[in-house]
Amino acid sequence: MRILLVVLVSLSVGIVGLVVMRSLPKETGTAVAAPAPVLGRAILVAARPVAAGSMLRADDVRWQDWTSGDVPAGYINRMETSAETVFGSVARRNLVADEPLVRGQLVSPGDRGFLAAVMTPGNRAVAVAVDAVSAASGLIWPGDRVDLILTQTFEQEDTRPTRKAVGETVLSDLRVLAIDQHLNEASSDASAASELRVPRTVTLEATSRQAEMIAVASGLGRLALALRSVATEGDAEAADAGKVTPTWAADVSPALALQKQPAPAAAPAASAPAGVQILRGSSRNGQ
Repeated sequence: MRILLVVLVSLSVGIVGLVVMRSLPKETGTAVAAPAPVLGRAILVAARPVAAGSMLRADDVRWQDWTSGDVPAGYINRMETSAETVFGSVARRNLVADEPLVRGQLVSPGDRGFLAAVMTPGNRAVAVAVDAVSAASGLIWPGDRVDLILTQTFEQEDTRPTRKAVGETVLSDLRVLAIDQHLNEASSDASAASELRVPRTVTLEATSRQAEMIAVASGLGRLALALRSVATEGDAEAADAGKVTPTWAADVSPALALQKQPAPAAAPAASAPAGVQILRGSSRNGQ
């Protein structure tokens, strides 16, 4: 009887446990989704390596979600600004891909030191006076590459007509840093066309030797800028950048060679040597 009682108790406990297990809710196995990042919580990072002194463009930066608490001070937060505010800014140092952009590491147009940050280390900024014709009617913009052409006119009377004027490309492939006081590149906004005006000065990037040549050329004659195509890098003219080949008036207009050449100045006639009269009494001798 004792053994039978133990069997009955154990069986009752098992039945109760089975009923309790079946009454519990079954797990569905569905994973709980991670909380979505807060809208606008993103920082601006470099989309690719950016060299120091390079102007930032749209394809140089991108937004990256920030999920590590508050955004540190100095980071460019999407909740506070837009990516367009850094376009045209210059990096003070080299940036690697995915590196957060910090405001202190960027120089924007109009900030003090912007022009120095744009220039290649060791180069100089030289301003050249221009007008509507010599500056391509104001269609040259910062970032373009130009050639510097010097034109001289000789007004001496004994100068041959074929040598009255000469032009020469004194420097090639110079980068334009600024037009007047504008440091931004050309805008694609159609409304900016109304702001176009004829520039008065163009600032060029040059080496110290080229800066001296530009200063001397400014006092020799009239300077003009020739806009280079973006596809002319490494062309044949670049190989001869250090050679200056003058273009004389006769090279442009062969008709000048048909004009009458000025007669050479006549040499002064030789005067007869002066004589000396010697008197000896009544005799007179000439020597």
